[in-house]
Amino acid sequence: MNIQTPIYCAFAMLLLAGCASDNNYGEERFLTEREQKSALAKTKSPQYYGFHAFPVQGGIEYRGYARLHPNHQTDADFLKGQPVIEIRGKSSRINGNALLDFSSPSSWMEFSTASEFGATFMGMNEDVIPYRGSFSGDVKAYAAVISQIRIDNLFMENVPLYVRMSIGGLGPFSRGIFTPEIDAVLGYDILGLYETIQLNLRDENVILSSAHSYAPHEELLMTQARIVPVQGYGLAVEGSIFGEDTPIVLDIAGDYHFMRGGANGSETKQVSIGDIVYRKVPTLPLPMVISNSLPRAGRRMLDKYLITICPRQGCVYFERYPEK
Repeated sequence: MNIQTPIYCAFAMLLLAGCASDNNYGEERFLTEREQKSALAKTKSPQYYGFHAFPVQGGIEYRGYARLHPNHQTDADFLKGQPVIEIRGKSSRINGNALLDFSSPSSWMEFSTASEFGATFMGMNEDVIPYRGSFSGDVKAYAAVISQIRIDNLFMENVPLYVRMSIGGLGPFSRGIFTPEIDAVLGYDILGLYETIQLNLRDENVILSSAHSYAPHEELLMTQARIVPVQGYGLAVEGSIFGEDTPIVLDIAGDYHFMRGGANGSETKQVSIGDIVYRKVPTLPLPMVISNSLPRAGRRMLDKYLITICPRQGCVYFERYPEK
């Protein structure tokens, strides 16, 4: 697992500036130092889960990934029109709502939800592994493992993520979505493990599969965009702006069309993803503090096509929706 850099966090915070009222964030209660100390009293080493631990400045870090059950597949509907799906723990009584955020390099869970899911914090020699990025309110977060997360009949085991030490919400990582309530975020560190993820933004559902590689329908295929790994980002693909090549982050969780640094005006004349060319795209400027970050394609720009993400093949297919 890569350490999440402040780039995404700054983007999440600034994108939401003005989108959430003080009352929304007031519902989130930060844990006291005493409560945090109690929660972190017992830890297990990353090696216990088969992860790799290594020293960094100020402590230790880990690298490791969730285990997917092979040959599993599920079809999950979005909740209330948002890219949010229901997740469950070992028992069907343990459940929550998870935002699918492909643009986030890391996954998250709210503290009380993590407690219900039986989260175990990771550490060595009383040195708990903290989140080393920065985000709103200086809320601390620590690396933990959930023994099992289920999406319908699809199983994930020993799932590493960060637990935000607050109750009642995930702050900026909820991306301005308050209905349904966001209990967890599945970032690209988890989503990128699947063989295939197909997003039908028109019909508001997602298919996740650890079973089969995907073969697109030739008569519907518009383009195949190569996935470009970029440190500190989630899912990015090959693209261009005005013919100048640049990776473009696919931000399904973002309720906008396009966002980029140096935007002069309310639209971008030409954006390409693979061989698809978008013209006169409504555009928001990236905030100045992250104006040199990668451009981002939001949900309103991407919902024109059936999108199939194939991390192991290293590509994303864009197809026309089949006629009903």
